Amino acid sequence: MRNDLTEKIKSTLRIEDIIGQTVTLRRTGRGWSGLCPFHDDKSPSFHVYPDSQSYYCFACHESGDIFTFVMKTKNLTFPETVSLLAEEAGINPKSYGISDGQRNGKSVYDVLNMAQEYFTYCLKRLPAGRAYLETRGITAENSGTFGLGYAPDSWNDLINNLAKRGVDEKTMLSAGLVVQGERGIYDRFRGRVMFPVRDLAGRIVAFGGRAILPDVGAKYINSPESDTYKKRSNLYMLNTAGSYIREKGYSILCEGYMDTLRLHMAGFRETVASLGTSLTAEQAGLLKRFADRCYICYDGDQAGQKAALRGMYILAENGLDVRVITLPDGKDPDDFLRQNPPESFVNCLNNALPLIPYHIEMLRPELEDELRRKTALRELWDGVKRIGADEALRYLGSLSGIMMLPPDEVRRRILGSNGGKVSQSKQKAQQSATIDNGLECAFCAMLMKYSECRISVKAGEIRGLLTDDEAVSVAECILSDGPEVSDTWRTIGETSKIGIIARGEIFLSEMKGLNEREKWERICEGLEALRAERRIREILSKMSTNTATNDEIMELSNLKRKLPGLRI
Repeated sequence: MRNDLTEKIKSTLRIEDIIGQTVTLRRTGRGWSGLCPFHDDKSPSFHVYPDSQSYYCFACHESGDIFTFVMKTKNLTFPETVSLLAEEAGINPKSYGISDGQRNGKSVYDVLNMAQEYFTYCLKRLPAGRAYLETRGITAENSGTFGLGYAPDSWNDLINNLAKRGVDEKTMLSAGLVVQGERGIYDRFRGRVMFPVRDLAGRIVAFGGRAILPDVGAKYINSPESDTYKKRSNLYMLNTAGSYIREKGYSILCEGYMDTLRLHMAGFRETVASLGTSLTAEQAGLLKRFADRCYICYDGDQAGQKAALRGMYILAENGLDVRVITLPDGKDPDDFLRQNPPESFVNCLNNALPLIPYHIEMLRPELEDELRRKTALRELWDGVKRIGADEALRYLGSLSGIMMLPPDEVRRRILGSNGGKVSQSKQKAQQSATIDNGLECAFCAMLMKYSECRISVKAGEIRGLLTDDEAVSVAECILSDGPEVSDTWRTIGETSKIGIIARGEIFLSEMKGLNEREKWERICEGLEALRAERRIREILSKMSTNTATNDEIMELSNLKRKLPGLRI
């Protein structure tokens, strides 16, 4: 069903309109061109092809369709991209069997927006919320910028407001705004300053509430998890910070809402926060989409330092270069920046320690205590084993000194403990490769589009026709799983496979005056010709060293007779 939805989106939206929101395009023949957003382009290398709904950069070879473009430029997952583009196209995913969180005519997103309007109205109308924020140095302008609000100390004010706007109790519960009690539902947030949490597409998915009145429960409470909100897969302010992270080349991760806002107000717009939970691999993956380096700035007390260390290893295991910012006197970022100019924070950032040196400094009192040294070394070594060998070996000298072992022995232990694995970022760099053979791409694109082509090819024949491993993989996946496999590729981030299909679409669009069957025949003949040429070169190479057999010499003669009849 999702494949039907993606096709409907592609037929409804024009790729040039979507890309034109990011890239300044100029008409060039039947397509469009502009400066490539994926590299430092000096001349218009980036081309958009409306006929095939695809794009291609002739300089950096980035390619894909409307979905891959939005995924890459906005750093969204495939489901997030489908949801965003469906909304832009005016399509309800529910009609394709895909939930959009909608119940009884109003979606959860609609209701959360209504709640946001109510909370901001209450902040302006009631003095309690404003008074608290003013004591924290948050002005009315700041509140408006960050969408802050106030939930009054009432059991049903929000319920009544939403009910007047046609929202039923089930949807209020689904949105996490109310709690089911023995006597009915009541407002979850009461007597609290409210912080809206948005997903990467900018939609409100949850709220955090900070208590400012006594006897209203915990200091902070957050929306419960739901179909539209997963704490472990979101980061506060990432929708705003993402472009700044990409520009700076790093993110700053802190613990709380107020810390994040204070850093943004001080000019550090690349800051995000975890959402009332320990840092997760999913959150690390979100940050990795935007930049490879992350600075952790948790509270400076002992609990904050331990939390920072746990977070550093989660980030490192997911391929990020992590550093920790240590603030003096155990301060948190909010307190520090209210008492010091932004330049002081820059100094702290510049002095941030990488993971292993930071862990060593944290453990130094124990490492220098004979009674506690063994336990501390075990803790340090357990950390070293969690990261890639390439990262650990950067600190070979420090580890050798701390462990009182020769460097070669420490190196042997590092390589032995983690199998010599390299970091995820290096693995991806090693695996990244593109293919430029248009015929192979076009072959894959034809398999994707036409069932007749899929019927005419057997999986065992693919490796004889195609030479590029990625193209072989694409073709074999299409034959085994059908064209719907493209949705799976987008979901798991296999954009290189989508890029092959897009390049094939471009190649096909240039084969003018031919119907689909003629295109398929021409492509197959071309691939057969290329295979013949490769075999000819192999045999000629053997003949030059007198290692060719009589059968191979006869095969060479047959290939030379056959080749002129094949078209490339």
